[in-house]
Amino acid sequence: MEFDRELIVRAQAGDRSAYETIVNQFSAMVFRLISRFFRSREDVEDLAQDVFLKVFARIDQIRPDENFPGWLSRVTINTCYDELRKTRRRKTAMETYGPELTAEKSVAPTEPETLGKARLALQGLDPKLRIPLVLKEIEELSVEEIARTMGLTQTNVKVRLFRARKKLARILGVDEGNKK
Repeated sequence: MEFDRELIVRAQAGDRSAYETIVNQFSAMVFRLISRFFRSREDVEDLAQDVFLKVFARIDQIRPDENFPGWLSRVTINTCYDELRKTRRRKTAMETYGPELTAEKSVAPTEPETLGKARLALQGLDPKLRIPLVLKEIEELSVEEIARTMGLTQTNVKVRLFRARKKLARILGVDEGNKK
């Protein structure tokens, strides 16, 4: 994606049209990344708004010569991490003090059974494992790009991908010995 670095300079100077152009140019990417972790349109829209608020609150920290799309991806993923942590805490509180929740409710009735199981298994992974796996397998980012985006080493990304795949296989009951 071609990015006009002058937009950052203009946004730092307070040019409202530069803000609008940045949102227009990158909203699809931000929405796509967030929607990999959250299914509800309202959640995706709320988180996208949070991402752009964070970006514009820190616009003075951005150097125009840096990789803005990469930095924006990292802010987006970190925002997703934060929300997943909050969601996990709320879910734990509801399980402890509220009515019992069943995982079956989150699967659409028209989904094939295996896709539903895979989606539930993926959602059940710790975000530290799920996010790199989604970025690699669904977003098709390289290990190097994932490492930069998440602020990890490439080795750490590879370890997380290995663990995520192994845990998914165990959850789904896939016999890893028969894989070729």
